[in-house]
Amino acid sequence: MFPSLAILLASAVSLLGVQAQLTGHVGPTTALSSKSNICNVLSYGGSIGSSDIGPAILSAFNNCVTKTAGSTLYLPAGNYNMQTWVTLNHGSKWAFRMDGFITRTSTTGGHMIIIQNADDFEMYSANSLGGFQGNGYQCRNAGPRFLRMVTSTNWSVHDLIMVDSPEFHIVVQQGSNGEIYNMMIRGADIGGSDGIDVSGTNHWIHDVSVTNRDECVTIKSPAHNILVENIWCNQSGGSAFGSLGIDTDISNIVYNRIYTNGGNQAMMFKSNGGSGSVSNVLLQNFISRSTAYGLYINQYWSSMSTLAGNGVQLSNIKFQNWNGNVNNDQRPPIALICADGAPCTGITLDNVNMWSLTGKPVYKCESAFGSGVGCIHSGSASSYAVVTVTPTKPAGYTTPTTMPGDLSAGFPATASIPVP
Repeated sequence: MFPSLAILLASAVSLLGVQAQLTGHVGPTTALSSKSNICNVLSYGGSIGSSDIGPAILSAFNNCVTKTAGSTLYLPAGNYNMQTWVTLNHGSKWAFRMDGFITRTSTTGGHMIIIQNADDFEMYSANSLGGFQGNGYQCRNAGPRFLRMVTSTNWSVHDLIMVDSPEFHIVVQQGSNGEIYNMMIRGADIGGSDGIDVSGTNHWIHDVSVTNRDECVTIKSPAHNILVENIWCNQSGGSAFGSLGIDTDISNIVYNRIYTNGGNQAMMFKSNGGSGSVSNVLLQNFISRSTAYGLYINQYWSSMSTLAGNGVQLSNIKFQNWNGNVNNDQRPPIALICADGAPCTGITLDNVNMWSLTGKPVYKCESAFGSGVGCIHSGSASSYAVVTVTPTKPAGYTTPTTMPGDLSAGFPATASIPVP
């Protein structure tokens, strides 16, 4: 679907080596050619132009996919409405070929499609025209999410279009060995429009474009050994960890080649109280242009209620090869505001060149220990009050690269968003 996205990102961001955090194979364990038993929804009560394709999808799954291993649930090209949400539970060695385009027509909450406990599974569009139109402006933050992958193993989702979900677009709820790629996600310029939220073990998210005003690709707890790369946050809320809460359990995460054009932040760790830990994280090869926040750790995030606990322990977090700017004086290009009850340790900034379009930036640190920025402390970890420094422009800073297709603004929250 995006034959040039990886090439564009490679040209925008220096191609330096990345410490891959995957622990083994991701994606289906058998080829699509082995899933040759076709379960066409048109043979199970569906029709092109249907007012509700949900029951036909569920019938094709229950009466065909689950009856024969090596099946493909097939939604032919065409337009369909959907008002009955479906949970496709279990199933091994199967695929969902979604060449048709589904439009939400019910305001019922939940998820339009849940894939649960699947193994050796692939969801894709062979014609790169399949996907969802949520018309979220009609029921903003009150209708369904598009897709939830629940405790599934050895799976992939790719080459789909997702437009204006009333709430989140894709949620990965734990599971292992998943892959998401070649996706175009267009959400509204409003909170609650998350692109991809991912938890679990050994997942690879890559070659994805997200427009929205909330999370771009975000790590949720618990999460281990996840690689996120070649991501275009195009007028998006930006990438993040969190919100982090009680008993947070995140480790061995890599983000590589992340390009953020406008929006909220280049990267944010956000929490307020809580417990647990985030450790062994590499955030490498970032470019960001005119974001509100830049490189941002805030463990007193006022947009969430204070939780029980001394704070989430952040350790061994490395930011490497960054170039970007923020568009205001109120928010520092670099802020490392760590919990006094759980100071951050091993925070390393290496070749990080962050600036402000106003030419008047400050950097801020609190209870953060490591190296690479003037406000951070070294030595034994303990709490300390906010330290503010006024930097000179980093010698390595350059005006961030642009990419063809960069948007100058997000999509409205009160009108239909066009399908790409």
